[in-house]
Amino acid sequence: MIPLFNWNNEKKGISFELFENKFIVKDKDSGLKDSLFSLSISKELSLIESHKEVDFFIKQNCFFSTSNLIEKMSKIQNISLIYRVPTNELTENFNFDL
Repeated sequence: MIPLFNWNNEKKGISFELFENKFIVKDKDSGLKDSLFSLSISKELSLIESHKEVDFFIKQNCFFSTSNLIEKMSKIQNISLIYRVPTNELTENFNFDL
């Protein structure tokens, strides 16, 4: 299951969801158990394949200024890069509820 974080403030009309784009699936039955070469086989999957390089996405469910959000997030020390993905670059259908 992909972790999901919600931020809601009804008074201010703010609603966001943060979700991880990367998910690692480990093969439980690799076939070579208890041997010198027994390695677990894993595969990294992306929820949004067209942007595999992105670790997290924020889904904006309100009319909050995107540029204001980017400005505020760029001040957070542990965030290295923030950008808005233009709608025409998204190939996935985003009409879903997380």
